Amino acid sequence: MTDIIQTGGKMKKIGFIAFVGLVVLAMAALALSDSSNSEGSGVVKLPSPRTDGGISVEKALSERRSIRSFKNESLTIDEVSQLLWAAQGVTDDKGHRTSPSAMASYPLEVYLLAGNVTGLSAGAYHYSPQGHNLTAISLGNKIGELFNSSTGGRKDWRVGSPAVFIVTGVFDRVNKIPGQDLSRFVYVEAGTASENLLLEVVSLGLGATYTAGFDENKTREYLELADGEDPIAVIPVGRK
Repeated sequence: MTDIIQTGGKMKKIGFIAFVGLVVLAMAALALSDSSNSEGSGVVKLPSPRTDGGISVEKALSERRSIRSFKNESLTIDEVSQLLWAAQGVTDDKGHRTSPSAMASYPLEVYLLAGNVTGLSAGAYHYSPQGHNLTAISLGNKIGELFNSSTGGRKDWRVGSPAVFIVTGVFDRVNKIPGQDLSRFVYVEAGTASENLLLEVVSLGLGATYTAGFDENKTREYLELADGEDPIAVIPVGRK
């Protein structure tokens, strides 16, 4: 009788362990399914941005420098998320962004060329401020291809960047008043968004610089830009 009771207890214990194992497997399958759905749709949900911490604006202004040499180290998806939000992230339920926009037209778009980012496949991505996510345009590291030219026998320093942020402008969004060319607004806004990103770079302890010398046709091709959308700023970011 004692043996039967002991055996029954063992069976209950084995059954409980098996049940727990099934629950763990089910949760893992769900997580994998969510990840696959996100990857399959080409949309990458970014980590939520921080709105506190870091360093003061004054300190960031004081320490900002143009950095053109990076360590051979990756950035993290959290850092990329923070930088994208700094450039064009949404800051309230009315849709206002980190960078001001004339007539709330928001003519800017931000793209990411990821070469070496932990937690994110190498590729070209488009940033959506509303969803704070990335949509894959194409996979594979495009940074070396975009900056493969050399000057004076020296390789373009941007080739080794783990990530490159590109600000573009859609001019039709501001040129809505007949007889007026308001294209200059787009360039002003590209400057404010780029400065936001550069100050966030300092806050994160990273290095970057604003560059305007790039192959416009290749950039259009890699980002699959439509007519009327022009690349304005190219900002390589890495560890200094």
